[in-house]
Amino acid sequence: MEAGTYILTSSIVGIVERGGVIDGSKIQNGDVVLALASSGTHTNGYSFLRMMMANDKNLENEIIEGENEKFIDVILRPHRSYFKELHPLFADKDLLGMAHITGGGIAGNLNRVLPQNLDAEVDLSKVRILPIFKFIKKRTSADDLELFKTFNMGVGMTIVVKKGSEKKFLKHFKKHRLDAYRIGVIKEGGKKVNFVNTPKY
Repeated sequence: MEAGTYILTSSIVGIVERGGVIDGSKIQNGDVVLALASSGTHTNGYSFLRMMMANDKNLENEIIEGENEKFIDVILRPHRSYFKELHPLFADKDLLGMAHITGGGIAGNLNRVLPQNLDAEVDLSKVRILPIFKFIKKRTSADDLELFKTFNMGVGMTIVVKKGSEKKFLKHFKKHRLDAYRIGVIKEGGKKVNFVNTPKY
């Protein structure tokens, strides 16, 4: 690194009792995938965003429809933390898996918590796409698969809950004023995330 250049990083280390680990091993066929809304781009897709800004010098000051904020302010919005909403659920045996949607999108992260013999079928028409991603879609030639691989598209976290328990979890998140909704179901397969239907922009 050049003299005078610094990289600031941070990390959080925690300890979990072995019996309290939520690792997806108890997920079964028919269980439900819920989406927890993101606050924006979070920390991913910035190479893509920088490319957009390099191609349009006025982009950062454009107002995003539905946000009433400048492009630059929307993409620099702080990453949402889900700890406060999720912490009370860690002891609930119906919470079977959690996947933070970072680089690789839904398909590249949700698959990590799936057992070897199961798939997650995600309905893209159910994803509540945020205005910033609708704007990016309009302003680029990127197809849906590229966008869903690069960005969270409005889904910051996915959780897998036991079949028949989703109403309990949705009620909990509503109480905490966090937008949560069903986007998929677990099916027999081979540890993959399969998309169905077309996203609604």
